[in-house]
Amino acid sequence: MTRWLGVVEGFYGPPLSHEDRLDLLAWVSRWGFSCYGYAPKDEPLHRVRWREPYGDDDRERFGELLARGREVGVEVALVLSPGLDWQAGDEEALVAKLQVFRDLGAQVLGVAWDDVPPGGADLGRTHGRAVAAAVEALDDGVRWITCPTDYATATVTPYLQQYAATVPSHVEIMWTGPSIVSPSVSLDDVERIASGLGRPPLFAENFPVNDGAMSDVLHLGPYPVRPAELVAATSGVFCNLMPRSRASWLGLALAARFWTDPEGDREQARREVVAEIPGLAPLARACRSWAGAPDVDAELDAWADAAIAGEDTRLWDYLVAGCRDGLDPRLAAELEPWLDQWDAESQAMQFALQLLRQRPGRPADLAFVTSELWRRARTMRAQVFGVRWAYYPVTEWADGRFHAVPAALQMGENLTDRLCRIALTG
Repeated sequence: MTRWLGVVEGFYGPPLSHEDRLDLLAWVSRWGFSCYGYAPKDEPLHRVRWREPYGDDDRERFGELLARGREVGVEVALVLSPGLDWQAGDEEALVAKLQVFRDLGAQVLGVAWDDVPPGGADLGRTHGRAVAAAVEALDDGVRWITCPTDYATATVTPYLQQYAATVPSHVEIMWTGPSIVSPSVSLDDVERIASGLGRPPLFAENFPVNDGAMSDVLHLGPYPVRPAELVAATSGVFCNLMPRSRASWLGLALAARFWTDPEGDREQARREVVAEIPGLAPLARACRSWAGAPDVDAELDAWADAAIAGEDTRLWDYLVAGCRDGLDPRLAAELEPWLDQWDAESQAMQFALQLLRQRPGRPADLAFVTSELWRRARTMRAQVFGVRWAYYPVTEWADGRFHAVPAALQMGENLTDRLCRIALTG
């Protein structure tokens, strides 16, 4: 069993509502998560205006969140991100702000330095000393998590060397793997980082998060391929949410399955968890893409091949059945852009299938309708049935900064494109 099994609200975009956080705690408790990290990038008092005190309403909400966490058995980690404008002497302000969380009863505190201007060894010492000052002032019974500035690297940078040397040894240091979003992580990567940090890293999994230039892709696929040894080689995991809490539930449950049973079957786990979320299966089949895996569901692809060959109607039956029946209204509201996209692509594919049935002729009326429905579907942003365009933060660390790699760009022909193209030209 992993020491940490956590989720973190660490995305860019509108933070979750208070009610969504309360519901999220109940869901992650069900799957064995031990901690929820509060770190929404665009909540002003967490990051941009971190020195400003929280008001009474904010403190009341934090108190309710902590109480709900205790009720369902999930620790609530309250985190500050002061790195955008850190100045010498800010340690007092950091301690004062964290003291508010401590006074409310928080048992897990965090300081995050991610996504701020990078630096070398001097910056690592500066950030490490800030964390050390907070730990010294507030360490009575507190568990600590931190995210350094150099958090996505296959090598231990001078910043990380000094940061780890300055941060107390019992403080957890987060690491996302060799990339911000890491399509793959090797055991060698983990062991190299652990050796440099002088402790196992706390793995920060940027899944199922879909902010920024990957925001049009809904991550409802299986948990990323990870070596089973990752569990034992780290101190645990925190998974970053999508900006839609209920839409994140599938990905989080799949993460829990891996981190508690790393030898388990990823696809079987996905089938079982999807079956526990009423109404999600049709959309989940169309939204399994992720970084490095932009293609359509393999079974759907096979159904399309059979339909093109005129052999069966499985794809037609799937499309006609729709994607909305049985969905909880609150989940459906979060999924609406992709449900609308599914409807538009489904309609285009249904007409393409009708056109294919007319071979060897190609009736002009069916062809014109197919082309127009296909055109409309392509003007919409949400990505379903494979990825037409997305840009992932797949990076490498070199020369003191993140560099994007070619694999970051994912673009191609989705299932609708293929079917309509063949119906119109094949």
